[in-house]
Amino acid sequence: MRFGVYQFTPSLWPTVALLLLLPLLIGFGLWQLERAAWKQEIVDTHADRGRLSPVSLQSLPDYRDAEAYRRVFARGNYDMDHQLLLDNRTHEGHAGYHVLTPLRLADSDKTVLVNRGWVPVGSRRAILPQIPGTTGEVLVDATIKLPPKKYFRLGDRDEEHEGWPQVVQQIEMNELEERLGYPLEPLILLLENDDEFGFIRDWKPVYGVTPDKHRAYAVQWFTLAAVLLMIYIGVNSRRLPREE
Repeated sequence: MRFGVYQFTPSLWPTVALLLLLPLLIGFGLWQLERAAWKQEIVDTHADRGRLSPVSLQSLPDYRDAEAYRRVFARGNYDMDHQLLLDNRTHEGHAGYHVLTPLRLADSDKTVLVNRGWVPVGSRRAILPQIPGTTGEVLVDATIKLPPKKYFRLGDRDEEHEGWPQVVQQIEMNELEERLGYPLEPLILLLENDDEFGFIRDWKPVYGVTPDKHRAYAVQWFTLAAVLLMIYIGVNSRRLPREE
C-alpha cells in the first residue's frame, strides 16, 4: 500500500502486537469514561438532593436509592455502650476510624447507625481511641448514606473482640445486627459538621478517584493507543527511492 512517497507493508509480529494491544488500551480508556460517568452521576445527585429542605427521618416511607443523600433530622438517644469503629479510614494521610454510634429513635423501636466522624488511631492499634458522647436525648441533623450492596473482604469475618467499642472492616448490616443484638435500619446517617457530639467530618460524595481523574486516565489510555498506532505505521513504512 502506497501513500505518496511512502510504502506501507505490514509485517506479521507488529501486526499481531497491534491487534492484541490496541483493543486493550481502548478498552481501558472506555472503562475509565464509564467510571467517570457513574461517579459524576453520584456527585450531581448529591448536589441536587443537598439543596432540598431537611425532612424528618421517620417521615420517609422507606430507604430506597431515591432517598440517598437526602438531608434529614432525627431525635433519639445514642447507645454509648455499643459503638463501632470502622477501620481503614484516612484523613489527610493519617490512619484512623469512623465512629459508628447506634441512635435509638424517639417514640419508635427503630435504631439507626450514625457516623459521627473520623478519629485517629492511638499510639498502638491495640489501644482503641476514646469516643465520648452523650446519653441524653439529641436532635441529629445528618445526610442519608445507603450501605454498599457489594462487599470485598480478604477474610471470612471480622475478628471478634471482647468488650466495646468493636472494630469492624465493613458496614455489613446483618453482621452488625448480630454484634449489637438488635435490628438496624438499612442506612447510615452522616452527622452534620456543626453537631457538637461529632468528630472530624469531611464528607464527600465520592472518595478516592474523582470523575475528573477518571477522565484524565481515559485520555492517557487513548493517547497510548494513538502512539501505538503511529509506531506501528512508522515501523511498517519505508520511503521509496527517488525515481530518476
